Amino acid sequence: AAACGADGGDASCPASQESLLIQTKASAAAAVRRDDLGAGDAGACQVSSISRRRRQEAMGSCRRRHSSPNYDDTDGPFDAWTCDEQSNAMVCDESRVPDPADAIGYPGSGAVKAPGRWCAVQAPPFNWNLKSCPSTGGGAISFKVLTYNLYWWNLFDRRGGDGRSAGRLIARNGGAHGFDFMGFQECDDRYRILRDAKASGLAGEYEAVNGGRALAIIYNKDRWTAIGMGGEDVGEDSPDQYYGKRSAHWLRLQDRSSGKTVFFMNHHGPLPVSAGGGCTGSATAVNIVRVIASNAHRSDAIVLVGDFNAKASSARIQELDRRLTRIFSGDSMGGVDHVFSNCPSGSGRKLGKGGSDHDALSVDFTF
Repeated sequence: AAACGADGGDASCPASQESLLIQTKASAAAAVRRDDLGAGDAGACQVSSISRRRRQEAMGSCRRRHSSPNYDDTDGPFDAWTCDEQSNAMVCDESRVPDPADAIGYPGSGAVKAPGRWCAVQAPPFNWNLKSCPSTGGGAISFKVLTYNLYWWNLFDRRGGDGRSAGRLIARNGGAHGFDFMGFQECDDRYRILRDAKASGLAGEYEAVNGGRALAIIYNKDRWTAIGMGGEDVGEDSPDQYYGKRSAHWLRLQDRSSGKTVFFMNHHGPLPVSAGGGCTGSATAVNIVRVIASNAHRSDAIVLVGDFNAKASSARIQELDRRLTRIFSGDSMGGVDHVFSNCPSGSGRKLGKGGSDHDALSVDFTF
């Protein structure tokens, strides 16, 4: 849901808070560090792939007009090619370049959603889907996920975190081993919510990854190793209730003991709630599925979580229901928080609001 009354909440929102809904602060928009994942495959960076801010193909310089994030000529948190400000040269981080050879693959059918718009995407064949449980042998694995819209502008900026209320909710429901993966929306400081949860007794050691646009994924690094990451804008608010573009943020992670892999994606959807058309409607859902299929592997357990700003009856969720299995939905704001997977193997529950205007949702999976 939106901050500042957009989904029926507090209507008295300071103008400066409007951008905080989905636009990250300057520190949150910084590129993810290379050492978050380690080096990628040699040769993944090609000079011919540089496109950002260069006036000619042969140029390596990267002068830019904007120093603040979220302009077309500034670096995103998942760009492989970024500008080294001190040397004024484009540099490439190979760990951010996905290898499409191992991905499931996306079969665009030719029919285009949102034609003529930046979000235009070829729809897949009507009967194509990702509803296939991975089968890699070696026995089942279980893991626990959380999705939580933190209502940051109100809970943290106005109320100072309300005595770590959200962190206490997370710790109280993490159990003996904590959560494996947590997806947060409206999260301006991923380390703050992690500190609050740890101070309240959350078990486990964690890595917090910035997703841009106030998204964050936190995973249990005692058990999991991140082996891939990315993010992409997939939709945009309608002019009727506009805050900006909306993205999908993902990690691929490998279980240290079994070697099995999970593709975990976090999303905060366009407004108005359940609106259709343009980059606000089902094109958003198709773009999400395209990003998953283009980056997830056939051996991955796929989990998609978020505040989709869309009810089950909306074109967005109906499109996602066609491609993935919806495991669990909340009922905040009419039911806009959802958890999807490629396998019907999870059981979910609502954990309460913890000071937010959304319930946190938890799902236990066995693959």
